Amino acid sequence: MSIHQRVFGYYKPFAPAISGALVLLVGSIAFNLLKPWPIKFVIDFLLQDQIKIPDWLPIDSFQGALVGAVVALVLIHLIWGILNLASNFWLIEIGLKALLKIRAECFEKLQVFGLQYHDHQNSSDLVYRVAYDTQSIQTFLNRGFATFVSSGLTLVGIFLVLWNMNHFLTLLSLVVVPFLVLAILFYAGRIRRYSTKVQEKESSVLKRVNEVLSNQRLVRVMNRRWFEQEQFERECQTSLSANRSLNKTNLASSLVIGLIMAFGTALLLYFGAQEVQRGYLTVGDLWIFISYLAMFYQPLEQLSYTAWAMEGAAAGAERVFTIMDYEGVIEDDEKLPDLPGPRGELVVQNVEFSYETSKPVLNGIHFVIDPGQTVAFVGGTGAGKTTLLSLIPRLYEPEQGEIRVDGNDISEYNRASLRSHISMVLQETLLVNGSIRDNLLYAKTDAGDEACWKALEAAQADEFVRDLENGLDSLVGEKGVRLSGGQRQRLGIARAFLKEAPILLMDEPTSSLDLRTEAELMDALAKVSQAPTTLIVTHRLNTIHHVDRIFVLEDGVIVEEGTGPELLDKKGVYADLWYAAQKQV
Repeated sequence: MSIHQRVFGYYKPFAPAISGALVLLVGSIAFNLLKPWPIKFVIDFLLQDQIKIPDWLPIDSFQGALVGAVVALVLIHLIWGILNLASNFWLIEIGLKALLKIRAECFEKLQVFGLQYHDHQNSSDLVYRVAYDTQSIQTFLNRGFATFVSSGLTLVGIFLVLWNMNHFLTLLSLVVVPFLVLAILFYAGRIRRYSTKVQEKESSVLKRVNEVLSNQRLVRVMNRRWFEQEQFERECQTSLSANRSLNKTNLASSLVIGLIMAFGTALLLYFGAQEVQRGYLTVGDLWIFISYLAMFYQPLEQLSYTAWAMEGAAAGAERVFTIMDYEGVIEDDEKLPDLPGPRGELVVQNVEFSYETSKPVLNGIHFVIDPGQTVAFVGGTGAGKTTLLSLIPRLYEPEQGEIRVDGNDISEYNRASLRSHISMVLQETLLVNGSIRDNLLYAKTDAGDEACWKALEAAQADEFVRDLENGLDSLVGEKGVRLSGGQRQRLGIARAFLKEAPILLMDEPTSSLDLRTEAELMDALAKVSQAPTTLIVTHRLNTIHHVDRIFVLEDGVIVEEGTGPELLDKKGVYADLWYAAQKQV
């Protein structure tokens, strides 16, 4: 299926509305063709040496006929304007609704793609596709379909009128049409290539702006302002070059089209004047021909610009449909049953996983966690701890093995129901740009203020929130920039507590906290209601030394297992990590 067919597939639900708009469009075209006739009437009947008022006109005075012609001219323009306005407004409204539809579908697609897709894509480029490339669907209707219909009907109407008036001049008017078509075909491919390049370069500019502005602290502390300025100007320069090439092609095409039309007008004027001189045409007839010729060439010119606009729109649509056509890992399993409300038993059996097929991250992981237990995963950087936690809510899928909750294989149930039973504190605390309350309710939308304060208290965050001027309504800023690192982390933990899920996953939950707050938080965690099954990933061994069990990972394999004291007695990897950490205190 071609790009054009796929785009117009989005307009099928609006077919009745489009039909109504086309009726108005046809009416506006008919009145547009009437515009020159009142002036022809004045020229042929009222501006001659001998005034000749037609017998069919119920007015027999010069003044009355002139007023009638002027009124007719105004009415024709008025009715044409109303019909044209109504049809254009209707088509624009339909285009906007189709734009909303494709944007919503594209955004929904991006949200159900597996994280592997997003790991390999640039977020700024995806933003550009959703925000700007999707607008191509509106271009197809308003600047494509509507223009083709309007211009096509106008050309047919003009040809029929002129043919009835003078065959020779009508055929003469068509002499330049093949040259116009050749010019359109010649420039169309070039414009599409340049349009694609412009969109790619503009996406790169957006990427650079987003990256630098979202990392201003790093840029400033590393004193890289001028480096980033140079990089940005370089990106802008490549975008400028692409835009220059596109605009040069557009300007050159306009010049060629204009010259071809001027040549056609000159031919008509030359031979038309001779036809008037010989008495085969009236001056009014020549006026009609010249007026219609301008109207005849205008649709042809519009068709050329439309063809080029459609090429640019096709390039944008193609970038959107690459998202729609993605066939990799898609989180689309709503047809699977809901996972029954779990008690919290967790079994990981012979799980293997790798981001790249040649480099395994987890290899043969196996363990069992009883409901309500708190366990920890420790090990060096890159051992696979965070990856292991990510497999439980199915952010990634294991390549081999299975994960069971209360004996149920989680791959046989839909992700939404699974995740509704899991709270997670991410390694990097992510906050939405809103208030403290907004960020807490992200986990549980129907929670009241009392529940929010209880979760904040458990996360040792209530004190700093009470000190804020607006309490729960205090704004955190983009990515929580108005809060300190420790405050953001405690707010993220409170959000996880508020959900009260039977399984709690915590990835480096205390990395930004001082030792005292950390100890209080771990004590509060043990008292959280409903005693969730808790899995903690951390490098701070003091935090988890006395949890129910500790698993030590090394190169994606569990090499030790036991309580903290038991692992110290083994004098293995955990003991080495423990004593190394004690030296740093």
